[in-house]
Amino acid sequence: MSRPDVLARYLANHPTPVPLFADPERKLYAALGLQRTTWGRLLRPGLVWRYLNLIVRGGKVRRVPDGEDALQLGGDFLIGADRQVLWEYRSADPTDRPSVADLIQVARTKIDGHPNPG
Repeated sequence: MSRPDVLARYLANHPTPVPLFADPERKLYAALGLQRTTWGRLLRPGLVWRYLNLIVRGGKVRRVPDGEDALQLGGDFLIGADRQVLWEYRSADPTDRPSVADLIQVARTKIDGHPNPG
């Protein structure tokens, strides 16, 4: 949901071969059915505990950039060359994300038809 200028600054410091797109109006979030949470759900003890554990292990909590929505939940999607959604994962809270290993396995299965690495 970052503005194009914020995304450009990020990419200047963290180049990636994968294209990234700015969606400050969150139109794609809405099209993919991604929901917003509430402050009550965001601040519940279990989620606060997960954030504290991340901080203790060296993780950083960043402020929400201007124009972004702290309550907007994200997700992970695998989209095919034909622009069809091949796989979807909608986050239940900001810390709810599939692991990189899970994403790679899903991509291999959906694209190559092989569920195992190699």
